[in-house]
Amino acid sequence: MSNAAYDINVLRNIILESQHLLEKSPENIEDIVSDICGLQYDPNPTIHLNQYIMLWNRKKDFKAEQLDAAAYKEFKVVETWTFKRNMFLVPSREYSLYRHATKGIVRWGESDEVWFQRGENPDVLAAERELKEKLLDSDGLTLNQIWEKLDLSYEWHKYRREHDHDYNLPIFRAFYRMCRRGDLLTCGRNPGTFREPVYILKEKAGFHDWTKDPIDEKQAVKWAVEKLIASFGITDPVHISHISGFKTADILPVFEELEAEDKISKLPYKVGRKYYYIHSSKIHLLDEKPSHDSWEVRLISPMDTIVRDKAWLETFFDYSFTFEYFKKKGMKWPLSILVGNQFVGYIDCKMDWRTKKFVVKEKNIFRSDFCDCKAIDLAIEELADFHGAKEISCSF
Repeated sequence: MSNAAYDINVLRNIILESQHLLEKSPENIEDIVSDICGLQYDPNPTIHLNQYIMLWNRKKDFKAEQLDAAAYKEFKVVETWTFKRNMFLVPSREYSLYRHATKGIVRWGESDEVWFQRGENPDVLAAERELKEKLLDSDGLTLNQIWEKLDLSYEWHKYRREHDHDYNLPIFRAFYRMCRRGDLLTCGRNPGTFREPVYILKEKAGFHDWTKDPIDEKQAVKWAVEKLIASFGITDPVHISHISGFKTADILPVFEELEAEDKISKLPYKVGRKYYYIHSSKIHLLDEKPSHDSWEVRLISPMDTIVRDKAWLETFFDYSFTFEYFKKKGMKWPLSILVGNQFVGYIDCKMDWRTKKFVVKEKNIFRSDFCDCKAIDLAIEELADFHGAKEISCSF
């Protein structure tokens, strides 16, 4: 590894290549999802949901139906809670590793491990057996259909809608436990604003035991940390902590172990104020001369992993943005404009599914030399086409 001063374009290219954002990939969905450590599921319906936009930016000729087929028919990727509080789609072949690696991450005030231990009692375990037996003949039910089938609709309404905890029955807790443990999988999502999930027993989806051999949590964490490092190419413990929810203090020894095994290396220079690490599989890319004339455009969702840590993003790309998620009026859902390896601005847009109109509410270009960039306009047209829009409307 050279000790010469770094070229930021080289580092950016390594990051973007690792994230499948430098060129769209011909690989299959599960391999791309594996490489980037999952797709965060986000229900915001302003445009296509985050998981679809992430793949549209990364997979060549991607159609939304391809992810639905892979996730809900073929089960090559499955929904699960992994990092922090977020639901992700991860390859089914890696499901058990993710669950073991992340079971100590605190979500909603406690970790999965503590939550499962606290709810471990004979009544709940018996309810799990009952729920499994009742669902063995079902090929997919919504939550309401499950309770209708078990003649518990009234009790569920009292518990969930009226917050009456006198109706906090063991079978309701059993349902949540089976979902978080992977005994119940999402096998579809119904049309509508927030796409109601449809559930199926994992055995009905073709899975029996997620793993035949016990997985050591420490080794699973090490696997997840190395996989995250490779997915970014260049990173550091604080960045990985912010992305994953692992405590920085807990993964510092993992970085040391991976460095001792030559799986990662510390860059011989600071980027900004500190040193960063590069995955061993990316070191050869340090010697490649970057191309400065790429006009490939990506329109990056605000929930995309590449932009989730603002400090890391600003360090390597000199870029940051803000957005309003919960504000009902004037909500911003900015798609960051990546041209080649430079973020040059953002568009704020929405899809009117009823009229089939793709509305660009704002187009903000920070760099004057990209104000009339035809490639950006073409990317917006392609995004509108991805949504099935019949018309593009600009309201700015």
